Amino acid sequence: MSRATVRRNVHFLNGENNEILGFWQNGSVSWSQIAEWMHIVIILPFTQYAVFRCLESGNPENPATNHGPSVNLSGNNNAVHPGYYVVLSANGEPLDIPITEERAIPRSMSYNLSNPDPRIAVFRRRVRERDNCCVVTGTRAPPDRYTGFEAAHIFPVAHLDLWCSGQWSQRIEDDFHDVGDSKIHSVQNGILLASHVHAYFDKYEIAINPDDNFKITSFVEEYFGFDGRYMVLSNYPQHYQPLRSLLKYHFRMAVLCNMKARGPEYDWDEDIPPGMDPVAEISNSKEGKLRFELVMAERLNHLVD
Repeated sequence: MSRATVRRNVHFLNGENNEILGFWQNGSVSWSQIAEWMHIVIILPFTQYAVFRCLESGNPENPATNHGPSVNLSGNNNAVHPGYYVVLSANGEPLDIPITEERAIPRSMSYNLSNPDPRIAVFRRRVRERDNCCVVTGTRAPPDRYTGFEAAHIFPVAHLDLWCSGQWSQRIEDDFHDVGDSKIHSVQNGILLASHVHAYFDKYEIAINPDDNFKITSFVEEYFGFDGRYMVLSNYPQHYQPLRSLLKYHFRMAVLCNMKARGPEYDWDEDIPPGMDPVAEISNSKEGKLRFELVMAERLNHLVD
């Protein structure tokens, strides 16, 4: 019997009583959403497995035999109740549940440069003008004052190579004259977020699902009321709006990052006090080498775009 060490209130076990999936239910996640998430992380056709509610109180000892009827997932908009569930074959027999090895691309909070690339300044201005509020909380920025608000890239600049290999520029419809060759600084790859919301977004702790009316899901226990809200959209033309496929990609990464048994794959502390050396703090942190590479890649990619 194995259990995830991350804090969760919904646990999915296999027939051997090992936790294979899980998340924190803040209240808005339905069974139809779980069906979509399982399709992302489980390498089996959804017809080959089913979810059953464990009947034992507390931490189950025999989930494969002590469970209720299967839960109908498809089209079921009922909220998932916290607790333990077991994933078995459609007829209730133990089944090997292979989990994808695909991993979320790591992200790290970006720090403002003293001399930012001109395209970043334009990107920031355009995102501010279009959104004029945190698109998650709806909090509006005072006129011409954006303290506490940040223009966030949906697809991180640190992964310009993946952006290019994925041919994302071909999906950008933005006709602004100066978005760079790669178009990674297009306003369609940006959203305005309050500073604390940006931290949740970059750590994949919240995500926006454009296929669910731009509903916001929080994958961890949170106290700001993000979960279940809907993204605030401006009345700008479609070719200046955040690209749906980019938001969907970020949402997929959030599912991969949070749903697997081990929990978040990249969980570093972003709280670097003023006066401290950010490079030293980053390079000495847990997973410091990867984090350092991300920060450097983000800064250098501004020069090669």
